[in-house]
Amino acid sequence: MYNLEKLQILKRKINNQKKAELGFFPSPIYKLDNLSAKYDVNIYLKRDDLSGFSTFGGNKIRKLEFLFGEILEQGAKHIFTYGATQSNHALQTAVACRRYNLNPILYLVDVIGEGISDPKANILLDQILGAEIKIIDFKEDEDEFAAMYRAKEESKKYAQEISEAEADYYLIPPGGASPRGTLGFVNAYLEMKVQEFENDLNFKNIFHATGTGGTLAGLTAANRFMNDELKVHGINVSHKDDSYLDEVAELSTAALKLLNIDFNLASSDVIVDNNFVGEGYEIPSAEANRAVKIFAENEGIFLDPVYTGKAAAGMINYLEQEKLEKGSDLLFWHTGGTNALFAEKTILGDLLDK
Repeated sequence: MYNLEKLQILKRKINNQKKAELGFFPSPIYKLDNLSAKYDVNIYLKRDDLSGFSTFGGNKIRKLEFLFGEILEQGAKHIFTYGATQSNHALQTAVACRRYNLNPILYLVDVIGEGISDPKANILLDQILGAEIKIIDFKEDEDEFAAMYRAKEESKKYAQEISEAEADYYLIPPGGASPRGTLGFVNAYLEMKVQEFENDLNFKNIFHATGTGGTLAGLTAANRFMNDELKVHGINVSHKDDSYLDEVAELSTAALKLLNIDFNLASSDVIVDNNFVGEGYEIPSAEANRAVKIFAENEGIFLDPVYTGKAAAGMINYLEQEKLEKGSDLLFWHTGGTNALFAEKTILGDLLDK
């Protein structure tokens, strides 16, 4: 159960926020009959991979709707963001820019070290969109977070160089993981609760992939504010230290403050499982690739080895270890990213090996 009055408060306040129309919502929820029978749990899928508005949707569209609401009001022309070379967020940002006739500038960290001489998947689509792309190579003894910070600093400098005024540009953090971007998944949680009610469901657990933390922060903010018994499990896709829980809680709290809701979340409110990262971000794991195959062979659903594959690996482990109540309702949130199936072999790993 949950507090219906608080759900209504959230919905009213969310509806008062500036928002661009980028996606096709609500994204569908339906039952995965074959996997449900296999594991004796009612497994439902929420298809944010179908969120639009281009062929390649995904969870970032929800965040970008709120970010672009502010961008359009500000009148910014140059939109900067950063991520890995195969960043779903960077691609969706470029798509949103073209929708509103803005200039996308992407600072992309070459995590896998293969450059862009033979572009595939997202980096190819970025180029087709005509985005301005700046590749950030790793320096000696530098990790992905240090490289990402350097990308941020370089983008700030370039933004100031090409803009006549500060209002001419807008910097979007990786994954759209800002308080305003996080509102996209506060709103998504409310959307899901309406679908749950309309279909007479009672979700006990949600599983999804967490990276930069905005999706998890939004879902958790709404979940805790409403005092919902449903557990939101973020399956981590990259190595992070213990401060990640605090960062997500702070992001949740800051998003609610934008709605003039004074409700503080703590790290204990955030559920993150770090056991399915494998060797690291954009590095394939046997468990994730097994999960990709299980979804494809049993349901005809495509996942990717970077995000949803690792999240599904976590969920499948919980099911196989019988950590979830038999016969209960479970939701897997498909956050998109299947473009990665067309990426470099370094990212795909042994997906087709028998």
